[in-house]
Amino acid sequence: MESSSPQDVVGPIDAVEPVAAADAPSDPAPVRAVQVLSSAVRIEELSIEPQVIVNYLKTIAPEKQEIALIHALEVGVTEMIARRERFKH
Repeated sequence: MESSSPQDVVGPIDAVEPVAAADAPSDPAPVRAVQVLSSAVRIEELSIEPQVIVNYLKTIAPEKQEIALIHALEVGVTEMIARRERFKH
């Protein structure tokens, strides 16, 4: 992975674990490929198969693919938020 800006660096994985409520059951939640935590999203063993995404990432140098995927998510989420706002009115 290439050098990241401070906002891209989360730190050790265990630093972003969800905190269980005091009255929550002790059974662990099922492990999911995408976990939305309080300050980060963790993705493990996720297969992304739409060919347009695969083809795009193939054009990026391997050491830059992770940050390219993060940037693509940022752009996509920003666009989705803007679309929702446009259709609210």
